[in-house]
Amino acid sequence: MQIARGLLEGTVKPSQELIEYLSLCCVCGYCKYRCALYSMDLIEMLRADLVSAGFELKSHRRLKDKILKDKNPQGQPLEQKCQWAKKLKFNENSRVLFFAGCVYSLLNEDLLIKMVTILQNAGMDLNYFKEEDCCGGVMRLTGYWDDFKLHSESFNNILEQKGIEEIITPCPSCYKTIKETFPKINSSFKPKVTHIIEVLLDLIEKKKLKFIKKIEKRVTWHDPCDLGRLMGIIEEPRKIIKSIPGIELVEMENNRYESKCCGGGGGMLAENADIAMDIATNRIKEAEQTQAEYLVTICPTCEDVLSRAARYNDSSIKVIDLIELIEMAL
Repeated sequence: MQIARGLLEGTVKPSQELIEYLSLCCVCGYCKYRCALYSMDLIEMLRADLVSAGFELKSHRRLKDKILKDKNPQGQPLEQKCQWAKKLKFNENSRVLFFAGCVYSLLNEDLLIKMVTILQNAGMDLNYFKEEDCCGGVMRLTGYWDDFKLHSESFNNILEQKGIEEIITPCPSCYKTIKETFPKINSSFKPKVTHIIEVLLDLIEKKKLKFIKKIEKRVTWHDPCDLGRLMGIIEEPRKIIKSIPGIELVEMENNRYESKCCGGGGGMLAENADIAMDIATNRIKEAEQTQAEYLVTICPTCEDVLSRAARYNDSSIKVIDLIELIEMAL
């Protein structure tokens, strides 16, 4: 807040040092929950103003360039990103789009196959774009607002051409970007946007998804920042976990809206990997205090960063995706 005031009043000048300082934020929304001020929004706007003024971070620039060139921030070939879908059958005429997201597609394609299989076995007719683009959310978070705007408009045009009426995604960042940010930029954006957790809970409540195996495990749930604190999907995953026979759910000290970040958001992992690992280590230690066997979540970035921290610290706790837990019980 003081920096923003200084910029407005001219006592602080835009600089490379300032954009580096602002990179020390995961944009996790903890301050937004705890404070009446719009700190998180301000940090995003400050980053955008500095990028517009010509101050940027090489790591963030690379992410942006890779998204625009390769349709994913990792810079992997598009064919590699979308190859997981070749193992399944999709309906190109369906108006319900399964949007996998870049991180799941490149880091854990097996999980995507499990997700789609569960949904299709429950009777859902899904579409998938063979050349799925990135949602572009990281571009906006790192200050490249003009590029993000053009990207989102192009994305929206494709959705309109394909007649998509609903988008289901498992990625919290994609969910937040498409559901919350796209409509603000594109007034013509129409599709209903749903996170896969909402779909799964609905299927469970309608008895279309039934658990037949007892899983005698003590688990704790990590709320991804975008999914929980920022988008309000808090109780849904807990209801799913509690519906699995034999599961004991134990909460960490910081949970729900007060959940602590994994450390991988907002461009932090790309620019300050050591700090991201420190944050993740703190979260792993908090999870260990519950004496849970599994740390369960449903965010590919959280899973990647927390799994690394668990390995680095020789932790006995295993980080798994909620889909893995569900599959065990089916």
